[in-house]
Amino acid sequence: MSTSRIKKVILVTGASTGIGLALAKILIRDTQHHIVLCCRESSLDRFEHEGINASSRLWLRVLDVTDFDRQQKIVDEINEVLGGVDILVNNAGVSFRSVIEDMTAENASEQFRVNFFGPMNLVRLVLPLMRKKHTGQIINVSSVGGMMAMPTMGTYSASKFALEGASECLWYEMQPWNISVNLIEPGFVNSNSFRHVKYTSKAAKSAADKASPYYKYYYHMGRFVEKQMTRSWSTPESIAVKILKVINTQSKTLRIPVTMDAWFFYFLRRVLPRWLYHKILYHSLPYTHDRSKK
Repeated sequence: MSTSRIKKVILVTGASTGIGLALAKILIRDTQHHIVLCCRESSLDRFEHEGINASSRLWLRVLDVTDFDRQQKIVDEINEVLGGVDILVNNAGVSFRSVIEDMTAENASEQFRVNFFGPMNLVRLVLPLMRKKHTGQIINVSSVGGMMAMPTMGTYSASKFALEGASECLWYEMQPWNISVNLIEPGFVNSNSFRHVKYTSKAAKSAADKASPYYKYYYHMGRFVEKQMTRSWSTPESIAVKILKVINTQSKTLRIPVTMDAWFFYFLRRVLPRWLYHKILYHSLPYTHDRSKK
C-alpha cells in the first residue's frame, strides 16, 4: 500500500484564507486524512461561509499562532485523542509594508512573532512524537521574500529569511528520524492578499504624504506588487495542489519554489554573482527617483 494513502493527522495554520483555505478545501476533498484547521477567532466564521463544517475527521480550532499556551493545548489534544501530528503545515503569516526607517520595534516584533516564533514553537511541540514514531513532515510556507528582499518589505523578508534559516538547520537535524522538512516558496500569487498588507503608523503617513522622502517608494512599489499579483498565473488553488503533492510524495526536498517567478529568482540568485544580481534588481524595480519622473 502507498504510504500516501495511510491516514495521517494534518495540522494547518492560517487555514481560513488564501493558500491555507485552498489547501483546506483540497485536503477535505482529496484525502481521507484527519485534518485540523486553525485560524484566529475573528476568522472562524469564514469556514461556515465556505461550507467547511467540523466532523469526526475534521477539527476546526481557534489559534492565534503567537499564543503559545493555546498552541500547547491544541497539540496536547491532538496527542491524546489522535496520537500526534503527522504533518504540520505552518501557513499563517502577516506582512507589513514599511521602509526600515518607518518600521517600529512593536510592529517588527509582531512580524516575527507571527512569521517566525509562532511557527517554530509549533515545530518544537510536534517533534517529540514525530521522533518517537520515526516519521513526520514539517511544511513551512515561506515566500520568494525569504530568498530576496525588496524596498518597503525589509522586515517581512527578515522574518522569512529567519524561517528559511531555521528550516534549513531543521532539515539536517531531522535526517536521523526520517522527518521531512519542506519550505514552500510562492512568489506573486493572483489573489487579494496585497490588499491586506499592513502599514506601520509611520509608513501609512509616508505613503500618504507626497512631501515624504519615502513617498515614491510606497507609491511605486505598491503599484508594482499589485500589477505583478493581478497578472500572475499562480493562484492559491494551484499552490495548494503543489503542497498536496509534497504531502502525498513525502518530499525530502528542502526548498520548493511553487510559482514561475519564484523559480526565476531561485536560479538567478545562484547563477549570477551577487554584485551583478543586486545591480540588475536595483535597476529593474520601479522606485528610483530618476525613473519615477519619466
